[in-house]
Parts: sequence; C-alpha cells; structure tokens
Amino acid sequence: MEDRQTAAAVGPNGAGALPSVALALQGGGSHGAFTWGVLDRLLEEVARGRLHIAAISGASAGGINATLCACGLALGGAEAARGKLRTFWEAVSRGGALAGNPLFGFAEPGPFGGWNIDWSPVAIALEAVGLVISPYNNPFYRDALRPLLEEVLPPAELAAFNQAEGAVRVFVSATNVRDNQRTIFTQPALSIDALRASACLPTEFRAVKIDGVPYWDGGYLGNPPLSPLVDVAQDLILVMVNPLVRQHMPPRNARDIQDRLNEIGFNTSVVLEINAIEAVNRVLADLDAANATKPTKYKTVRFHLIRDDRFLAEFGFVSKSSTSWALIDKLFERGRAVADRWLASSHVQLGRAASCDVHAELVKPVLGAGGVAHAPADAR
Repeated sequence: MEDRQTAAAVGPNGAGALPSVALALQGGGSHGAFTWGVLDRLLEEVARGRLHIAAISGASAGGINATLCACGLALGGAEAARGKLRTFWEAVSRGGALAGNPLFGFAEPGPFGGWNIDWSPVAIALEAVGLVISPYNNPFYRDALRPLLEEVLPPAELAAFNQAEGAVRVFVSATNVRDNQRTIFTQPALSIDALRASACLPTEFRAVKIDGVPYWDGGYLGNPPLSPLVDVAQDLILVMVNPLVRQHMPPRNARDIQDRLNEIGFNTSVVLEINAIEAVNRVLADLDAANATKPTKYKTVRFHLIRDDRFLAEFGFVSKSSTSWALIDKLFERGRAVADRWLASSHVQLGRAASCDVHAELVKPVLGAGGVAHAPADAR
C-alpha cells in the first residue's frame, strides 16, 4: 500500500487540506441506483468543499457510476457529475419502458410480494427460457446498454476526460473469459466498450471483445477492485449493494438459495481483497507498536463502509434486472439517506482513523462473551 498521493486537496480559500478519499463501488444491476444516491449525497460535500475524491473503482453498474461521476467532476464539477448520473439512470428506466422490459411493472409493491419479484410469474418464465436460450441464439437480441452509455458519454467528452490532467482516477474491472484473469481499465483507455465489458452478464449480453479478448462482468473477480486504490488514498470508502450479512440462514426455498448464492459469489472477491489489505495493516500496526525506526513506503489503509444490508436484502435477485423508475428512485433516495447518516457520524474520522472494524462488519461476526457470535447492528 504505497502512498503515492503527491498533492493534498485544498479547502475553500486555501484554508487547509480536505479529506481525500478513494471510493470503491459495487455492481449489482439496477441496485446500482442505491450507489447513485450515495454518490449524489457525497458530491454535495465535494461542492461544499468538505470532501475530495482522489480515485474511484467499480465493477458493472459500479464501474459505470464511477466513470460518470469522475467524468462529470473533471469536465464540469460536482453539479455536472450529479447531472450525468441522473441522466444515465433516468435513461435506463426510460429505455426499459420503451423496450417493454418484462420486469418493469413488477417492481412496484403489489400482489407478487412487494419489491421482491423473485416469485413473479414473469421472472420464473424468463428463468425457464434462459435455460435454453442464450444471447447468441436469441433472434431478438440487442445490446440495450451501448446506446445509453453513448448518450451520456459522447465520444468528445469521453476523450477529453481520458486526457484531463488531474482528473479523478477511475479503475473499472472486467473478467477475461479466456484466461480467467481480472483486467483493470483506467485512463486513458476508458471506453464505452470497457464499461460494456465490465457490465457484461453472460446470461444477458454477448461477450464484449476488446483487442480480440472476450470479457464478461467484472464483478466475478473484482466487485469492486480495491488494490488500485491503495496507492492513491489512505481513506477507502466501500459502497456495498450486495448484502454481506443475513440473518435466519441458511435459506430454505429455491429462490432464496439462488439469491444468497448470487450475493456470496459477487462478494467473495472484495472480502478476499479486504483480508489481504488488513493483513498488511496488522503488520504495519505491529511495526508501529515495536517502535520500528526503519522507514517504510507503506501506509495503513483506513476503511469506511456505506451499506444497508437489511434494506437491500428485501429486493431479491430478480429486481436487479428491472428498470422500474419506482424501484430505481426508491433505491436512490435510500442511498442518499444512508450516505447522509454516514456523513453525520463518520465524516470526522476521514484522514484520522477507520470508521468501521472490517473484521467485525465484513469478514467475520463479532465474538462476544463465551464465543457467541453477534451480527453487525444493521443486519439484525
């Protein structure tokens, strides 16, 4: 975790350094609207001169959110970034409505279990069709994502962002289908195809080829990638959309089992990276405790976590494919509210200390007296 940050962000009128952070944004289809809400609230702090974003990583919807946010900041400031994000998510919902998204009408509270549409007849029918129809033999296949991205990231703007001096660094992950390796796209090579690759769920999209290499969704191997961020900032804010902790486990019915498998699969890579970073953090802490005099180029990473496991667990797996504006707007508003609460409680910690114990909240349950496991408060 080498500290390569060479310039501190300066507050209004040069009055001191701003907290400089790196954001790590999970992917999760339409649930990425929760992250949009988080970013919208954080960008208000950027506009007020209370926060500096040095880098953002993401996979799938997280990678798209990251690029839109950073591009807006580079070319027009915080308000431009907020506008780009809103334009994209409104276009997602509008495009789904025009295309007749079969899950559009089932994401509003109704006879099929409210927001969770895993048991809706349409969802079950589509799953059955998906067992025999792939994106490659579907005669009606179309890539709905490309035109949405080209609308909000026109070529001239994307080129200007890729070359912008001092722009927020963006790291977008994709999975190399051929060799099972993670690829990280960053400036000056961020492209529409890179974002499409990062969001390429193989059951919904044909693999995206870049320089002859086929790519699938980046969430399989980096959701989101953390390692590129530790060279940029010590404060790392992880925004989660896939619940880590669930009560009343294990699940008993087929849909709930599938839902939890999806969550575990898309959380595995980030938990492993957190473990690796925390291992280095513990070594650095031991060196400090021993009053080691030998200087080191490595710095402790301070983790911060924005998540709402209980709320996001209500929606189920299938709603990630819905383009309902009612769903997207509900997720957006909740993301704003959760970010607002996090800022009220944890902004003061930035630049000083971690605001969460990742071992207690992410990696393993807290062990109480007598070895009894207790879940994090927001998961109870």
